[in-house]
Amino acid sequence: MADKETTDLFIDLDWATLEAWAGAKTLLRGKEYQRNRRVSSLVRSHDGTLVARVAGSELYVTAVTNRDGLVSACTCPVGVSCKHAVAVILEYIALREKGVPVPPLAPADPRIALLGLRSGIMPAQYRDVTCKGLQVPGSPLPDTGPGDSRRAAGPLRQYLQAMKKKELLELIEELIEWFPEVEQEIADRKSVAEEDPRPVFEALLADIGTITEEEAWSDDWSDNSQIPDYSPVRKRMEMLLAMDQADMVVEAGRVLIRQGMEQLEKGDDRTGEVSYEIASCLDLVFAALRRSGHPVFERLLFAIHAILDDDFDLCADARAFIDEEWPAADWSRVADSLLSELGTYQIPPGSQDYAALNRRDSFTSWIGNALDRAGREDEATALYIDETAVTGDYLRLVRRLRAAGQNDEAAAWIRRGIAALKRSYPGTAGSLKDIQREIWEEEGNYPAVAGLRAEEFVCSPSYLSFSRLMAAAEHAGARDTVKDMIMHYLVSGGSHAVMEEGGDGRWRIFKVLPASGFLDQGSWNVRPGPCYSILIEKALTDQRPEEAVMWFDRCRNDTTRQLGSDYPEDKLWDAVAERFPDRALRYWMERAEREALTATPKGYERAIIYIKKIRALMDGQGRTGEWAPYMKEMRSTHARKKKFIGMLDVLEKKKIYQAELPD
Repeated sequence: MADKETTDLFIDLDWATLEAWAGAKTLLRGKEYQRNRRVSSLVRSHDGTLVARVAGSELYVTAVTNRDGLVSACTCPVGVSCKHAVAVILEYIALREKGVPVPPLAPADPRIALLGLRSGIMPAQYRDVTCKGLQVPGSPLPDTGPGDSRRAAGPLRQYLQAMKKKELLELIEELIEWFPEVEQEIADRKSVAEEDPRPVFEALLADIGTITEEEAWSDDWSDNSQIPDYSPVRKRMEMLLAMDQADMVVEAGRVLIRQGMEQLEKGDDRTGEVSYEIASCLDLVFAALRRSGHPVFERLLFAIHAILDDDFDLCADARAFIDEEWPAADWSRVADSLLSELGTYQIPPGSQDYAALNRRDSFTSWIGNALDRAGREDEATALYIDETAVTGDYLRLVRRLRAAGQNDEAAAWIRRGIAALKRSYPGTAGSLKDIQREIWEEEGNYPAVAGLRAEEFVCSPSYLSFSRLMAAAEHAGARDTVKDMIMHYLVSGGSHAVMEEGGDGRWRIFKVLPASGFLDQGSWNVRPGPCYSILIEKALTDQRPEEAVMWFDRCRNDTTRQLGSDYPEDKLWDAVAERFPDRALRYWMERAEREALTATPKGYERAIIYIKKIRALMDGQGRTGEWAPYMKEMRSTHARKKKFIGMLDVLEKKKIYQAELPD
């Protein structure tokens, strides 16, 4: 039995276990970090726990163990199971493979205290380590108390204590010359000591101006990035809050919202890390808003305008502030103020400027919200009626009328809205039809519901619209009559009548269902048959795999018709794989090869999905002997695609140690 001192907790770790613990994307990013040599100062405790520094947007401290399953702790915002922990594991294994010894973890290593670890991940003899005053990167300064030092005692501190005052001043002046941030830190402390917030506020505005001008971008897959460091902004906002200067923080927040949005618009923040940096500062702004000395209505206006200006969802706490209980009188002042601004959102008649239309629509929604909270509901309804002529937002008005129980008025506006929008905004017209259907269902008018479902089916044939039509026809007591006609339509298409005018002058769909009147006569979509995709889907639902494959083959051989480009062919072979294993395997192998050839991370992910299906079917069919040759061929064909090979390692549960680490 191996001695505990030499236990290696990571020697038997496989790729599949690591992926299951961290997630596929985090695993890939951890590989990138390790390859880019971001791990440093790696040490190992006597029982195998790893501790290291990892360079990310800041320098983080990370610890990871595998005693009872993988467990990690990190000073990064994620904290556990992060890319930094993955990088530490892979760096350790890489060093083992090279025969490079890993130094032991010192009992008083200050990184233990930085991680805040007293139990759990660290061995017992490290749990009482304290390094009072040490600061986790990016965190607020610790409360050291009177007379406490921010540094652990040591030879350097003793040297400084022995220096004369003049020598210390000369040292500080030299540091200021080389490091301007030292001068600013001293200036901030002077302001706090003198209770003069103005220099801190001016430095805060300068920081915002400088940092928001920096290039800002992040790439989710390559993990390359340029993340501005907003910690100086957070630090000075915290200082001002500690000095009871909430209004200064709010004013700085007004600047940050404007300039931060501009920075994000210019950049490319794919991972959201830049947004996170800005949002963490704005959290302090809205905390300050609660402590601000400004009148309530002015603070509400600040929060509303922050949301209106926010295209990146950074001001979540503004909504929380707004949703607190505020007096109706203040909401009334908010409504009047917003109404006075409405003229700045003018829209020319017939405008197709969708961005401008959306801005006005959002703005008027906030006016209506304020009027409602002020107890001026009738004014809000009148505003929405007027706005339908400007922005065409019939949905907002109809939903409001429905909520007020005014179904007749809602139905009248539904017809107006559909007539106005069915060509230019068919999606919105469809939503209005959905509301009308809900009204008819509540009234028990099932024939009208079935007629509307039939119109949806003939205008946009799909298995979903077919299923909805059949369910509605059953509620209307017309299933048997409609079923035969629809099946004939699915096979023969336009050769069978869809709509016809009855003797009473009213139009009927499939002879028995009433037309809604929402469609122009002749606008329905009478297609030539067969409707292959629906017939295949119906056969699969009815668990008739032979029939589904028959319709698929007929479609493939039909030179005049093809399956829709959006037909989920994967679903067909997933459903019939046991009945047609050779065809399913051939299809999945072709798709896996095609996706792997894209040489993109997304393509690799899709290829792995197909390969997993291949393995499961081979195992289920007792054809496990075919798996190894197939994997050998895939690895040979794509040997140069290191990320893909790494994903195959995960799939096959290969051990990380002595497995190829992709470069």
